[in-house]
Amino acid sequence: MSAPAQADRPLAGVAFIVVAFACLGVSDALAKAGLSAMSVAQMLAIRSLLVLALLLPWAALAGGLSVLRTSRPRDHAIRVAWSIVSMACFFEALRHLELATAIAIGFVSPLIMTALSVPMLGERVGAHRWAAIAIGFAGALVIVRPGADGFQPAALLCLAAAASWAVSMVYVRRLSRTDGEISMMVFQNAAVLVVMSAIAPFAWTTPEADDLLLVAGMAAAIVAGQWFMFRAFRRAPVGLVAPFQYSEIAWATILGWIFWREFPGPHVWAGTAILVASGLYVIWRERVRAAAAAGQAPAG
Repeated sequence: MSAPAQADRPLAGVAFIVVAFACLGVSDALAKAGLSAMSVAQMLAIRSLLVLALLLPWAALAGGLSVLRTSRPRDHAIRVAWSIVSMACFFEALRHLELATAIAIGFVSPLIMTALSVPMLGERVGAHRWAAIAIGFAGALVIVRPGADGFQPAALLCLAAAASWAVSMVYVRRLSRTDGEISMMVFQNAAVLVVMSAIAPFAWTTPEADDLLLVAGMAAAIVAGQWFMFRAFRRAPVGLVAPFQYSEIAWATILGWIFWREFPGPHVWAGTAILVASGLYVIWRERVRAAAAAGQAPAG
């Protein structure tokens, strides 16, 4: 069943994306805790099974199999493939990095999304926002510190995860024009379950009850986070809502300190500040562009 067309509502989109990344921050913290006892493939397989258990009754109430119908299976397949790459890279990196550092590196993702929205969605990005994107990438390099003594190779996995996630989220924006949130969530988690179940037996350890409880919490948080995220991309352009991903750093810092006594170093905060400033500038330029399009201000 196709989702009804909706006009852009920027403030609603921003509110949805902030809540989404609060949920995802909790999920990432639970994942880091669970990775001490499980492999990435095992954790993702169990999580996806639990997510589907939560989604299928929801899908049944929403209309049954009709909500899973789609006229764009190819776009779903591409989005899911990029999502799987992103999750595998990020969770393996999370095993080796501080929570807030991994999240901070991921802040390059909304800038990549803004850049990709031009060729993939036909959205317009002016010279000012391209400059902000370039500066944001410089901020990511400050965090990663390639060539420095404290460089951690796992940081490169975070960059790969951010790029893959950006491609996946641009496909979410494309699919949200015709398909509903439930179908996107079911297709993604079903694919993750199939792929990771094929890999998990090669690195399987019998989980304890506490481990399963952690994964159950991840499943609940990821369902809520994905739902709010899809609503955000349905209500507002990628270039506007994507930079609000940086709100997750607050959750990551708090949770990292509470559970692991982690606190990011000065280079992480410096790079994060550059990324956040770039994101805020992108938002401001989007408002200028929207005002110019409405005839309220000269284009700039």
